[in-house]
Amino acid sequence: FPRVDPAMIVLVTSPDGSQAVLGRGAQWPHPFFSCLAGFVEPGESAERAVVREVAEEVGLVVREVRYQASQPWPFPSSLMLGFTAVADIAPLHPNPTELAAAAWFTRDEVISGLATKELGVPPPVSIARGLIDDWLEGSGDPGGLGDPGS
Repeated sequence: FPRVDPAMIVLVTSPDGSQAVLGRGAQWPHPFFSCLAGFVEPGESAERAVVREVAEEVGLVVREVRYQASQPWPFPSSLMLGFTAVADIAPLHPNPTELAAAAWFTRDEVISGLATKELGVPPPVSIARGLIDDWLEGSGDPGGLGDPGS
């Protein structure tokens, strides 16, 4: 059987869904931001990895972890599992070994930032963008990535 290394990516939102956490990896140029992500450790569930990674990367405790969709990931033998999760709005503490920056964004801030190019996000073919677009649109499917026919 082929070996598959699972990774997770998550869009964390406020309880009312009005804000979302986006982070900028240390290797990414400003103004690029995306969802939080990381590898699932051996013996760990993907949902537990979401809780652990968010705590490690920005210091938030998440709940209501929900699977959304999956996508092959460009690392060899990897599969990205996309999730949403909820956290109370609190100060973020970006782990400097993982993130250069992290912030809570409102929908208007993301929409405006994309329009003015003051904010960059992943391309439409990515699961991260699907999660972000789903939140922006308030729809139930992350950019159509969960549709088996797409």
